[in-house]
Amino acid sequence: MEEIRFEEALKQLEAIVTRLEIGDLPLEEALSIFEEGVRLTKLCSARLSEAEQRVNILVRSAESSPGSFEEQPFENEDEEEL
Repeated sequence: MEEIRFEEALKQLEAIVTRLEIGDLPLEEALSIFEEGVRLTKLCSARLSEAEQRVNILVRSAESSPGSFEEQPFENEDEEEL
């Protein structure tokens, strides 16, 4: 699966919401893009969660050694294949 950037996924998700809000799609097409929207929502949520964890690690590191920041890798146990 091709890696998609958060910003691009969000832009695609916004376009999907706009198309669904218009409400003129045939049922099958609406369901298909709704499913794509759910997939993009999961992807964006995972990326935001990952970013939050990275920030938390940086903050904790800064608290233990004031004036210095150190990025640490983390394991995401909840991460699922998107």
